[in-house]
Amino acid sequence: MRKIVRGVLGLAFLFTTTGSSLAMCDPSGADAGGIADAQAAIAANCNCAGATNHGAYVSCAAGQAQGTSTLNPSCRGKVVSCAARSTCGKPGFVLCCKTSAAGTTKCSTKSSCGVCQPPGGGSACCSDPAAGGQTSCCGATGVDKAGACSDASCVPQ
Repeated sequence: MRKIVRGVLGLAFLFTTTGSSLAMCDPSGADAGGIADAQAAIAANCNCAGATNHGAYVSCAAGQAQGTSTLNPSCRGKVVSCAARSTCGKPGFVLCCKTSAAGTTKCSTKSSCGVCQPPGGGSACCSDPAAGGQTSCCGATGVDKAGACSDASCVPQ
């Protein structure tokens, strides 16, 4: 009986002390402020255009996300994933958004707009940071993996 009581008390303690870390990321609600704080820290401390390489930029972004106290731990991976889906540390690269005939949109980095071709029956657009376009597939949202695709800077191909 003691083992059962101890087990129940242990689980109760675990769930009451880790409640926020178990919460799902809510980028448009409760976690929007933490995501914005992490993005601001990344923008202030990680040089997108001047990064020596892409890995160095993503590593810096991960460190900033880790150090942002207001960021829900379940959102940390989403913020770092957006840094990884960026042109930062990749001079001359652009964002390529492809929408399939079924309406599924995907964003990736490409070496130029010339290699951003639409899939069969679909469409494509290209956002060039050198021309004022977005630097991350996530765009302004900070966590939407294809957020830059709806930006006005995404030029149809």
